[in-house]
Amino acid sequence: MSLLTRPVVVTVAGHFGAAFAALCMPPFYAYILQANFSSQSLALAGWYFTLPTLAAAVANPLWGRLGDRIGRRASLIRAHAGLCLSFILTGLARTPLEFALGLTLQGLLGGTFSASNAFLAEQVSASRLSTLLGVMQASARTALFAGPALIGLLSGRANLLHLFFYLAVFPAAASLILCLLPDPPARAAGAPAKAAAGGGADCGVAAATLYQLQAMFTVGTVLSYPYFVIDLGERLGVGAATAGLLFGLPHALFLLLAWPIGRTLGFGNARASLARYAALTCAGLLLQLVADDLAWLVGGRLLMGVGMTGAYLSINTLAAATTVATQAGSHFGKLEGANKWGAVAAGLLASVLVAPLGYAAPMWLGCALLGMLFIFMNWKMR
Repeated sequence: MSLLTRPVVVTVAGHFGAAFAALCMPPFYAYILQANFSSQSLALAGWYFTLPTLAAAVANPLWGRLGDRIGRRASLIRAHAGLCLSFILTGLARTPLEFALGLTLQGLLGGTFSASNAFLAEQVSASRLSTLLGVMQASARTALFAGPALIGLLSGRANLLHLFFYLAVFPAAASLILCLLPDPPARAAGAPAKAAAGGGADCGVAAATLYQLQAMFTVGTVLSYPYFVIDLGERLGVGAATAGLLFGLPHALFLLLAWPIGRTLGFGNARASLARYAALTCAGLLLQLVADDLAWLVGGRLLMGVGMTGAYLSINTLAAATTVATQAGSHFGKLEGANKWGAVAAGLLASVLVAPLGYAAPMWLGCALLGMLFIFMNWKMR
């Protein structure tokens, strides 16, 4: 079966549009609050980042189970339509509470990433699914870079709150195109890999264990995000603009390294690769913590980027190996739910740690968790 069928192309393109719409606005929440609501609402800006993620962590597994009942294409159409509706409601917000409600609905009604992955699992073989999962992550990371840059150019020329109306066009178009496509022939249940129905017999990792690994890796990496810029300013005197570029460096590496690293991964070595790349990510974080100049810091970010890329691709391969066609919606809903819960936990832990221990404390905890992940994976492999 060809990898680039019409349903596959529409799914990947639709996810890029939805990711672009969802990821371009969070850096500007404080700006939106200041420009449209009372100045007192700025104190709550940090919580607005958490609301969609927390809502998605709760909703994604539920939507995934529903997708297994109503069909993966119907579930994907629902996710795009829900995201479109939530964008419109966010754009209509007239108070900070209404804005918060709109953001929460984005997490509750969306779920395009897991719904797209489940739909793709119905269309392609397990090995090709692993490749497409990497493409989907690359799509999200491209949107993460392109979206904020474009919105930044518009920030002085338009009311950013009203941009949510225009962003709603992306998921609306994806939903409409998916509705107009003829029903693609679904593969037989179990076609991705017969052994996968046994809970990961081909890769040595059960689906339930994979969800735990996903959450643990997410916490370990995301812990370094919230206070990265201010930590560099305090420790090394790095300006906000330079710190922003350094923050994006590991994510940019994903786009450069995903293809060559992905070619080295298979069901047989994905588990061992996840352990090695988690250790590499840990080493990159540690190098950043002990760095006393910009050169060592850049080296740490590059090392972290290689580790994160390999780890995410290893998780994708394990996810493809543990997919059963009849339960794909539930599988990817739980996997994305684990990712979202990990991000929520990381944000809360970082907030708790910085007051008594300083801005570098979350990164130290991230190092410890990634080191534990490496030890756990090696212990499980014996």
